[in-house]
Amino acid sequence: MAINQMLADLYKRQEKKKLETVTEGLKNRRNELDVFFEEFLDLFDEKMSAIEDQQHPLWRAYKTRFKEWQQINKDIELADYYMRIV
Repeated sequence: MAINQMLADLYKRQEKKKLETVTEGLKNRRNELDVFFEEFLDLFDEKMSAIEDQQHPLWRAYKTRFKEWQQINKDIELADYYMRIV
């Protein structure tokens, strides 16, 4: 939630350069997570398919990172919105 407030503050102050910097950082983090998912699924896809228990550590690790990825996408969408209207 803190990132949303920071983005809103940057928008209110019309700080486009800082908005661009934050957006770039978010996109870099999303790219890192994309690489994580590729590597994680290359290693564990078959194991995860065989595991029915969604509380297994492999599934929990995947779900935790996926939630982070979803939140970053929402933050990027908000940052891009503010960039368009600044």
